Amino acid sequence: MAETDGPPGAAVLGRALRRLGADVSYVTDAESIPVMAAALRALGELPEVRAYGDGPGAAADVLTRTRPTHLVAIERPARAGSGDYLNMRGDSVAEWNRPIDEIFVERGGRGRGGRGSGSRPVTVGVGDGGNEIGMGNVRARLAKQGPLMAKIAATVTVDHLVVAGVSNWGAYGIVAHLGHLAGQALLHTPAQERELVAACVESGASDGVTRRREPTVDGLPLDVHASVVALLGVSWGP
Repeated sequence: MAETDGPPGAAVLGRALRRLGADVSYVTDAESIPVMAAALRALGELPEVRAYGDGPGAAADVLTRTRPTHLVAIERPARAGSGDYLNMRGDSVAEWNRPIDEIFVERGGRGRGGRGSGSRPVTVGVGDGGNEIGMGNVRARLAKQGPLMAKIAATVTVDHLVVAGVSNWGAYGIVAHLGHLAGQALLHTPAQERELVAACVESGASDGVTRRREPTVDGLPLDVHASVVALLGVSWGP
């Protein structure tokens, strides 16, 4: 079951990038497409989301078809040291998650250049628990936090890692900063935040912490998330 953390952040960031002139593509598991599409519709965006394919050539297919300049993963599980995909409780979620992190593995992690390094896209990871794409950047530090964290810590690295208390917030922070740099109001409103989360729940998403289909994100009520959006808008507005 898709979570309420991830799709809203992807939709808000994607909308901002599109407004800045980027050609944005969304790729996720087939099961998560309805939730991602609902988040896009809530923002007035076209609900065009592709399902990640089967087989070993899926990553190469995405890269060849889209020829991206940037790859951004938000709250996306990545392989742990065991090769399995684990949630924050240490349970395997591989059965319900396509190996989308393979796109980032094929493109390499930090320390290998970035923009201007031939055709290699810049990679960005946004996470909050340690098991997401990009957390491989700080894997050694995570492993020191105890046996559970050592078990779930992701191995996949990125050029730029953004860590937040909630992954959606990390994506919103990027958008707020982009708006500040561009001199444009790119961040959504607190009211739209409420609509986004509600739309995701209506389309089948659940809270990843409570495991309930309710308009909360990581166990926190909508008032908290709307307030974070309001604070970012004040801090980084144009």
